[in-house]
Parts: sequence; C-alpha cells; structure tokens
Amino acid sequence: MIKSLLVKIILLLVGISCLVLAAGIYRFNFTNDDIYVDEQPVSVATKEKSNVMRMLFSFQTDNYWQVELPELKLAVPLMELKEYNGHHFAVGEYQFGQERGVVSVDYPRITVLNFTYVQDEMIFAVPFSVSNQGSGVHWYIGLYNMNTKYGDIQQIDSLFVGDRIVINEMNTDEPFDVTSSIRLAYFSHGPAQSMADDPSVNTTKVIKVTPTGFVK
Repeated sequence: MIKSLLVKIILLLVGISCLVLAAGIYRFNFTNDDIYVDEQPVSVATKEKSNVMRMLFSFQTDNYWQVELPELKLAVPLMELKEYNGHHFAVGEYQFGQERGVVSVDYPRITVLNFTYVQDEMIFAVPFSVSNQGSGVHWYIGLYNMNTKYGDIQQIDSLFVGDRIVINEMNTDEPFDVTSSIRLAYFSHGPAQSMADDPSVNTTKVIKVTPTGFVK
C-alpha cells in the first residue's frame, strides 16, 4: 500500500515537472520580439491599438500603418511618433537576418492627391527614410491608399529619391488635375562632396504619379 502510494506521488511530481518545463519552452518561443518564418525574422507589432493611427488619423484600430521596404520585401509597422532636431516622424524598427534598421516617415509632409475615383478612399504620398547599420539613410517617396471609413492603409508604390538628402518641401504640382505630378525640393550631395558632409546642392524633382503608382 505504502509502496503504491509512493509510486503515485513520484509520478505526480514527474508530471508537474514536465508541465513546468513545457510552459517555460512555450514562453521562450512565443515571447521573443522577432517571429521567424523560413528562418528569417520579420517585423512584429504588439496586439495593442495602433497609437500612430490614433494620433495621426484619429482611428481607434488594431490595424497598423505598414511601410513596405522595396529591397527586402518586408512590411514594417509604424509603432510610435518621435521628434529629431525639430522634425517629426512616425517610426518603426525591423530586423532581417543580421540587418537591423529603422523606418522613419516624415508625416507632416503627407500630400493628399486628388484621385477621387472610389468613395471612402484617399490616396496620398509621403517621404520616408530607411536607415540601418552604417549603409546610409535612403530616402523614398511612398504612395498609399487609405480607407477613410475603416482606417486601412495599403502601400501602392515607392520611389527612391536619394541617400542622405535633406527634404525642404513636397507638394502637388498645380494644377494637379493637369500635371498629375508631385514637386519635391531637397538638398543632395554634389559630385565632389563627401557623404559625411551636409548636402548642399539645391535640387528640384517633378515626379509623375498615377493612382496605381509612380511613373518611373
């Protein structure tokens, strides 16, 4: 009788130990900041409502504004608003293999484009930068379609502008219904300039755009 009771107690202790070990393994695997798909980490957003969508567009939603990186085919959710040297950005971080980087959207320069073909949709363009460990700060213009009823934002296209440029102004080239273009003014580096120096060449670019993408 005593021997049988001891066996049951031992089996119970072994079972409890297995449950504790399994819980620890589960917590380790599913609380990391990165989720791995085919051994490649991708950006992950937390399950709280998007602060960026609430602050910029007044949407109480779990949907994130995601920026698709052209080279990596990776969607990076914008997680917070930050200020750098008086400039305001919506920021998200990513990891791809050994590469870690930051996406910064220059949201005060959001430019709404007068493509009003579908109700409850708004198409807009905005500059964003991608920076990682030492390979520069690459600036793009992103083209997005937002459902103004539900707060969904889809990226339509992106266009590379330059490395370590300083954007001064972006607006529609009026009359937009005739030009269908964006006018972008920025400083870029001259041929003799080091990339470590501040860009000094005043540059203006007119970018043709359609509801389905940039004309490249």
